[in-house]
Amino acid sequence: MSMGGMSMSVNKDRKLFMELPTPRILVGGLNLGEHDPNTPALVAVSYPSHYEAQAVAQYLLSIQNGVVPFESSPNVCAGDTAIKVNISPKPIPNKGYLCQIMAKTVPTHLTYCFYIASYVTEEEFDVFCSFYDIADHYIFTVAHQDNLLLEAINLIKYTVNRRGV
Repeated sequence: MSMGGMSMSVNKDRKLFMELPTPRILVGGLNLGEHDPNTPALVAVSYPSHYEAQAVAQYLLSIQNGVVPFESSPNVCAGDTAIKVNISPKPIPNKGYLCQIMAKTVPTHLTYCFYIASYVTEEEFDVFCSFYDIADHYIFTVAHQDNLLLEAINLIKYTVNRRGV
């Protein structure tokens, strides 16, 4: 049985369970145009529905703690430390690198107010690293499928945690 992107089924033990469409993490490079001298790396959380993506973008923009460097672009923020990106140091065979995005509104709390994890391929990770090594920063945003919502949230970030996860 399918309901608007969700599927419901009964397993062999006659228990009902739902498969919800899950967000995934995109990593790579962001081409801002042919004349862009410094193509940044990209990390984005991609949601199956535009509504979910827009809601998460608004929430993450409200909890980030960076500064707004351009008065004309209130969705562009730099120096945020509330939202963290972790990428495992080694790939897991047949899965890739585990990428985690997490956020705390109160740094002393043990729990996260936002958490998502998914695997990214070695090829995607290599592309991300090549741009990150050159630009020394990356853009964090939210996407609806593969369409980036840069107009909703556009965080310029500088740190990726590569310690074991």
